[in-house]
Amino acid sequence: MSASQPTWFTPPKTAAEKLADAQAAKIEQINGAYTAQVRPLIKDYPEIEQQTWIAQEAEARAYMAWHADQQGNAPATPVLDNILAGRNGDNGSETLQELSLAVLANADMFTRAQQLTGKRQRLVKQVREAKALEALDGITW
Repeated sequence: MSASQPTWFTPPKTAAEKLADAQAAKIEQINGAYTAQVRPLIKDYPEIEQQTWIAQEAEARAYMAWHADQQGNAPATPVLDNILAGRNGDNGSETLQELSLAVLANADMFTRAQQLTGKRQRLVKQVREAKALEALDGITW
């Protein structure tokens, strides 16, 4: 700030600052659209349960591989065993195979949905590479 400008004076934004602001807004817009499309896939699952999905899938895949030929001992499935105990309660009849199949069906659906993650990443990259405000107009979900 020069001595001739009052302390309350705010200079206009530069073209680079305007572009950075527009890029941030566009990325927020893209992330919002991504979230809106993915949220229905996970809305019924609490976050704490989502944190076990990797373990559930790994155990289910190991169990189903073993189940196909039943060679050797069955793999350890402590996460699925506990889920199954909770699902069955005192008189349920769901089997580890049935639970594993359900887990794998969900895992496969979520894996396919990762195309949306890739799309979000591609669009964000395009936004970050934009050199002019006008270029941002062509980037949409």
